Amino acid sequence: MNKKEMICYNVDASRIVGSVSKVICPSSIEEVKQAVKNCETDIVPRGGGSSLVGGCVPKNSVVLDLRKMNKVTDFNPLKKTVHVEPGVTVKELNEKLASVKYEFPIHSFNQGISTIGGMIAKDEFGSRSMRYGNMREWIEELEFVNGRGELMKTRKADLMDVCGMEGITGVIVGATLKIHPLINRTASIFQTESLEEALSIARRLKLEKEVVMLEFFPPYVSRLIGLPEKYHVIIEFDSERGKITGGEYEVITDLSDKIYYFLYSDGYYNSEDPKFYFDKLPEFITFLEDNDIPYYGYLGLGVIFPFFRDDEPEKKEATLSIIKKIKVKLSTYGIGLTRKDFLDNFEKKLIHRVKLRHDPFGKLQKGKVIDFESIKTPDIKERTAFQVRERTGFLPEPEEEKIEKPREIKPEPRFVSGEERSVAKLLDELKNELDDSEKKIKEIAEPIIEGIESSKQELKKREQEEIGREIRERLADYEYTYESELETEKVKKVEELARNIPKEISQEQWEAGKVKVSDELDREIKKPEKTESDRELRGKISDDEKSMIDRIMTNKYREEKEDGNRS
Repeated sequence: MNKKEMICYNVDASRIVGSVSKVICPSSIEEVKQAVKNCETDIVPRGGGSSLVGGCVPKNSVVLDLRKMNKVTDFNPLKKTVHVEPGVTVKELNEKLASVKYEFPIHSFNQGISTIGGMIAKDEFGSRSMRYGNMREWIEELEFVNGRGELMKTRKADLMDVCGMEGITGVIVGATLKIHPLINRTASIFQTESLEEALSIARRLKLEKEVVMLEFFPPYVSRLIGLPEKYHVIIEFDSERGKITGGEYEVITDLSDKIYYFLYSDGYYNSEDPKFYFDKLPEFITFLEDNDIPYYGYLGLGVIFPFFRDDEPEKKEATLSIIKKIKVKLSTYGIGLTRKDFLDNFEKKLIHRVKLRHDPFGKLQKGKVIDFESIKTPDIKERTAFQVRERTGFLPEPEEEKIEKPREIKPEPRFVSGEERSVAKLLDELKNELDDSEKKIKEIAEPIIEGIESSKQELKKREQEEIGREIRERLADYEYTYESELETEKVKKVEELARNIPKEISQEQWEAGKVKVSDELDREIKKPEKTESDRELRGKISDDEKSMIDRIMTNKYREEKEDGNRS
């Protein structure tokens, strides 16, 4: 690209003049990653260049023109999603979707110019956003390259780190968008000479579910676009309720595109986009009409667009003064270079933290949205061999090892830059906030934990008591079995006989059957006294006698005896 062609990138629709050092037109994500990694200066992502607040103006910067990344892929009618690259305009997207009877409902105010990447960067809403919301609500997944040259993907939870940040945290390279079936819309026009009547009708129509747009034209603007010099409200329906259909409907809905052309032709190059609560609209509109300031707006959204000439700066200053005094929010244009003073300190602090997380070296959109103090980029000599290879494509030649005598190194005072101090201060603030949060969490959690532990102890105690009670109940059922069923004297005789059985019994005598003492054993149980010869025979017991002893010791003797008596 030669220098004459590069001049076009020095400005955007805001007419603020900058200076571009280089223009890169990537056609893939990998080219964007390499561009961000290799650039040491400020990088300005650019789509259609339709920013009215200097969002695409370079300051001796490298401009990334993303219009070559304009593919529409992965159309999924079941999930109702489609994947788009950042250089696609809303008009192109809807033309492609219309062929398969689908549409993307967020219509930019400059449909033929605004790209999807720019709309996501501003979290833009369109003319139908009173029913369909902002861009963020229609994004399923977002892909971007951060300030380190890394490809990142994010879903619903973290979209605000990129969506609405105007490119200061990353270069948007793709998005998966929700879509819905194409709707056959119609429109109607309400015409009146009374501002009060027009606002009253709009207030009532806002409650209608089928109404998706309430575009408002005052008399002066109505005359410029070819309508009678009266107040007009164009009502768009998501149904066939309107009286204007077909080709006439297309003409009516394109009137807002003509407004900028006619007002620019009349010298009204500057405009603002305050967003009001509906009750504040009459006061602001009356102020504009009393000062001959042309405007138009969307009453369903509460957005009014006043226009100013360059030779009437006092009107713009008075309007901005009222906007700041009422403390209304700016809407679709974004912040860019010109409106940083509309952010309060809390908003700036939040944006600064997000910027520090994704672009700590301040490579992207320098001077846009907030004044950011970047962390110093490490010098090439301080980087590792791997980082050098990533940047240059080859490894540095290894230096020859030099053996030097050890020497005493005296510590030198280290200079701390203002950037490092600001980062350290921010980290200290974050640490203090985390410490305070931990203390509060502990104060809340400690009583709860103590209550849980107390409940656990009480429950454990009750379980132990219940187990002990069950065991006692079971033992009570078996207490009667602890006592022998034999008479006391017989029990003593059996125990004495068992104690006198020698530990070693001759197995051969048992097998030969030489010893039979069953009769003697019966007599032993019956007789209170035994002879010496009887005692000698106690160590010689047959299998039958042994079995009988076992039955007696296990309380089976009495049962067998009773069974014998019954028989």
